[in-house]
Amino acid sequence: MHVIDLIDAGTSDYMEVDRLQRQLHDQAAAGDGDSIIVTQFAPTWTAGRHTKPEDIPDSTVRVIHVDRAGSATWHGPGQVVVYPIVRLKEPVDLYAWIRSVEAGVIETVREEWGLPVHRIDGRAGVWLTEEGRRDRKICAIGLKVARGATLHGVALNVDIDPIEAFAGIIPCGLFDADVACLSWEGVNVPLRTAADALVSHLISSIRPQLADPSQEITYSKGNACEYLA
Repeated sequence: MHVIDLIDAGTSDYMEVDRLQRQLHDQAAAGDGDSIIVTQFAPTWTAGRHTKPEDIPDSTVRVIHVDRAGSATWHGPGQVVVYPIVRLKEPVDLYAWIRSVEAGVIETVREEWGLPVHRIDGRAGVWLTEEGRRDRKICAIGLKVARGATLHGVALNVDIDPIEAFAGIIPCGLFDADVACLSWEGVNVPLRTAADALVSHLISSIRPQLADPSQEITYSKGNACEYLA
């Protein structure tokens, strides 16, 4: 499994990373190796398959329509995005794949930073809940499986701008919930540190779902263009 780490290159262009993701997906689906992309994006809004027109009330915001599950969400500085692009074991169990990704995020946030995050039945992502407050999503999860290999992944809010992030849309189509962020919860951690922790926990959590769970991990750094064929 090749971890392609783009964090140190700064913010990445969403469409460049998406082209890289599609290229790596073709390889994974053909059995030519698994990959994980780690990045943070320049400010971008994406709309998944379940996005409704009312989820994007501000028509001046540029939205990229994507083929993942879920509704509209924001990507930008201070958010770690991880795309595991891997070939799954047969028969493919989509539910088990989703749960393994969720578990990796939950383990990261609980074990590394002590926040009591969990999943909520009927709602994608990883959440913080407490009596007297609206539910708060700290990590968005949008996944797809095609030809036995995975696309898209998770977006963990580490230290995002509360004014710029998620402005003009209804995050994930949820009118009755809010967005959370590690820094807003009193956890101040460098993006680099958060990315390393998240990737480590995710790899451990998803291994049982892989067609080749024994594969070794290699790492490289750069920008998306360096890896595009």
